[in-house]
Amino acid sequence: MSSRSHIHYGSLAEVERDRLAKLEAETKQKLESLRAATKGGAPAASAPAAPEPETIELSGSSQQAIARQQELKDTLAKRKRAREVPRARKPPAPLPRPSPRERLRDVLAAAIDLGEPGDELRGAQTMLDGPSKAAALSHEAARPAEWQAEKQKEEFYTEGSQALRAARIWVCKDSMRRAAARLADERAAVEARCADVTGFERDNALLASKLSGVQNQLSNFGDERPVSYCAFAPGGGTCATGSWSSVIKLWSVPDCTQVATLRGHTERISGLAWHPQADKRSSGEAALVSAGCDSLAKLWSSSGQELGELRGHASRLSRVAFHPSGRFIGTASFDTTWRLWDAERRETLLLQEGHTRPLYAIAFHPDGSLVATAGLDALLRVWDLRTGKCVQLLHGHVKQVLGLDFAPTGTSLASGSDDHTVRLWDLRKKRCAYTIPAHSALISHVKLWSTKSSATPELIKTMEGHEGRVMCGDISDDGKHFATAAMDHTWKLWGTG
Repeated sequence: MSSRSHIHYGSLAEVERDRLAKLEAETKQKLESLRAATKGGAPAASAPAAPEPETIELSGSSQQAIARQQELKDTLAKRKRAREVPRARKPPAPLPRPSPRERLRDVLAAAIDLGEPGDELRGAQTMLDGPSKAAALSHEAARPAEWQAEKQKEEFYTEGSQALRAARIWVCKDSMRRAAARLADERAAVEARCADVTGFERDNALLASKLSGVQNQLSNFGDERPVSYCAFAPGGGTCATGSWSSVIKLWSVPDCTQVATLRGHTERISGLAWHPQADKRSSGEAALVSAGCDSLAKLWSSSGQELGELRGHASRLSRVAFHPSGRFIGTASFDTTWRLWDAERRETLLLQEGHTRPLYAIAFHPDGSLVATAGLDALLRVWDLRTGKCVQLLHGHVKQVLGLDFAPTGTSLASGSDDHTVRLWDLRKKRCAYTIPAHSALISHVKLWSTKSSATPELIKTMEGHEGRVMCGDISDDGKHFATAAMDHTWKLWGTG
């Protein structure tokens, strides 16, 4: 029989009050019993013990790893404590004092090295004279140290080959002949200028007017990649261009028709230079030299045939130049050295160090006696090919130097830098003559400057047209055309009409 639910009528407050009172009385009774048990020493009922945690034993490899880690920690702690403990420095061991005979022998040997006349006799006489010459002997003993210090400041020379010696002698004779001819021409020009001052000023004004009218005559698509270099051949009838695709192209001027394609390099072309008599060279003689980022320089005939290569640099080549005589070739490399080569035998004559950063530019003096080099160390060095010495060190640029060229008169040197300036150096005074703020950023167009007087160089013409950074510029030896190569894959021919 199922239980029935009860229904209560009225308020439940009294029922709830009775229940709470009963609960409170039971709680008090329990507390009193606990107090009584505690006072009487009876143990209280202990709480149920917590279950012991489950432990898992580590594997042998884990235990070994922990042991190694602890061992390393102990070793590091020992080393740290050892470093913190100050160590007592041991006094240096006293050097054995040489005997008087040994000191006398050293003094005599030093005197002999000095090469003074009669040193051996004076030293022997000092030994016989006794204490009377002891003071003089001790004074002489102090001289070798000073002499060694002076000896360390002296210049040293590395022995070169017989071929280099013969080349230096030949350069000396050839440069004297060229210098005499250059001075004679300059003397004649000065005399003509003094005789007709009005005509000289008229010619300068005509030249300035002609340069101000320079315009873009032709724009040519040079390659699928940026065109990195351009160079006119002697006579101005041919222009060579090199690109980042390792291809060299020859173009006829002024119609700019491609006449030959030269392939041989495996990396981008970084420099080109024509032989000074390239227009008179036969088909089997070197007329053009190219430099590439494959650390090689290659020789080409006027018809585009590869004749040989110059191998030796440890890093990529930046620029290449022919000696005014055409007998030698200079190369600048990112291995911080430049080399002088025999163009006929294709052998290295000179490996020259001196720069601390990669080289980027090299140029020969019109007389052939000097060569200038510059690079990423922002320094210019002028070397004498006849002696091998660095005769001038020019510093003034604050960033890497990217271009060099001697003036036809041979008295000044121009340098272009990444600091957006062009500097003209006076080689006679060994200082910078002019600083030209040619550009406000990396070169994007070419500027022509006039140096007809001693005043500050004057801007004549700004030639604009390239859509990318200009990589190289050149002027034909007849002065009729300019060529520029740029990152926009084109090269442009400029002229006066």
